[in-house]
Amino acid sequence: MPSTVVTAGSAVTGVQVGHDAIHVQRVVSAVPWFALSDLFEREPPPLHATLDRARRMASSPIATVNLWFDRPVIDEPFIGLPGRSMQWVFDKRVVFGGEAAHLSLVSSGAEAMVGKPNEELIRIAHDELLDALAPVRAAKLLRATVVREPRATFSLAPGQPARPPSETGVKGFFLAGDWIDTGLPATIESAVRSGHRAADLCIE
Repeated sequence: MPSTVVTAGSAVTGVQVGHDAIHVQRVVSAVPWFALSDLFEREPPPLHATLDRARRMASSPIATVNLWFDRPVIDEPFIGLPGRSMQWVFDKRVVFGGEAAHLSLVSSGAEAMVGKPNEELIRIAHDELLDALAPVRAAKLLRATVVREPRATFSLAPGQPARPPSETGVKGFFLAGDWIDTGLPATIESAVRSGHRAADLCIE
């Protein structure tokens, strides 16, 4: 159900959720940069610069190839594959258990990858595993899937707008998420740090 933040002047007065109006004095937005402007029917003037910055932020895609083998092929929860198209391998047995190996291979900054057909991405991932890990050569590939996230993270390329702070200039409205300026890259840790900062501001 769509929600909008209601403001009066330069202060939050509530949230509109469908037909329900909820009166609040503090709101923490955890939406990604490309959805921030959708929170407002009428943009508060103190947010113009932040919203403009968010609209101009480019996205960076991530492609994930999931491969299921008939046996375990790595002994670590994750490993890096430096110098390859797929940079990381995560063994999902740690999460889901079982005897078969479910590996997720991740390609970040995957502009050159997301447009390729599924069959090609699966072949690339499998070939890179075969080259990097000897146990894969004795394992049988059972099935595979591909997940594309075209707007997985914001771009850190030169010339991109600066990331905004949690404070917005609108009283009672704060920002959280990995795209907020925390001193860390687009990571879970960055998102958590921004959430703590936004919560501290609410309490203050």
